[in-house]
Amino acid sequence: MSDIKTEAIVLKRVNYNEGDRIVTFLTPDGRVSGIAKGARREKSKLAGGIEMFCLSKIVVHQRDTKKTESESEQFGVLTSAKAIEFYQNIISDLEALELASNFLKQISRITQHISSAELFSLTRQTLYFLNQFYLDQNRRQLIAIYFKLNLAKISGEEINVFYDSNNQKLEPNATYDWDDFEKVFVRRPDQSGSIDQNVIKILRLILSTNLGVVLKIKNLTPFLPMLSHIAA
Repeated sequence: MSDIKTEAIVLKRVNYNEGDRIVTFLTPDGRVSGIAKGARREKSKLAGGIEMFCLSKIVVHQRDTKKTESESEQFGVLTSAKAIEFYQNIISDLEALELASNFLKQISRITQHISSAELFSLTRQTLYFLNQFYLDQNRRQLIAIYFKLNLAKISGEEINVFYDSNNQKLEPNATYDWDDFEKVFVRRPDQSGSIDQNVIKILRLILSTNLGVVLKIKNLTPFLPMLSHIAA
C-alpha cells in the first residue's frame, strides 16, 4: 500500500512491546496511527518527531487497518518523523499545559467520528498561539473561548449569532440573555439583557476568522467572562 506523507500533530502515544510506541496523529486528512519502532530506545531517529505539543512531518507506511470497539483508523508503520515546530513554552507552564492537554483530549475524541482539515487547522492555531501567549492569562482565556466555539462549529453545533430564540434577527440596539440549555440568545424587551451588540460582534468574528486576528483585538478583557459563559 502507498505511504502517507503529511504534517501531523501527536494526539496520544501508547507504549508497545519493549521499545516501541503506537502513536495517533491528527493530520489535515484526519486521524492516522502507526507503530514507531524503537522510539523508546536511545538514539531513536523517530523520538524527536513524536513528542507531544509539536508539529511534525511524518511518513506512515500503510500496512493494515486496526479496528477497536470505538474506532476504525489507519494503522501502519511510522518510517519517518521530523519535528518542524516544537511548542516548548506550553510544557513549561502548568496552566498552559493543562489547557493544551484538554484541547488534545477533545480533538482525540471528536476525530473518532469526524475527519476535517478544519480540525487540524484549529489544533495547530491553538497550540501555536498558546505557546506564544502561555503567560498571558487573558489571551489564554480567549484562546480557550476560540477553541470551544470553533470546535462546536466543526462538530455541527455552532451557536447562532444572527437570530434569537424566536427566530428574529439580532438587532444592534437590543440586548439579550443567553439560554444555557437551548444555546440561544433570548431578547429582553426592557433592555435589561447582559449581552449587547459588542459581544455579538466579537462572537461573529471568532467564528469567521483565524485566531491570530482575534488575538489582536484590543480591550476585550471586560467581555471575556460572558464569552467564556457562552462558549462553555
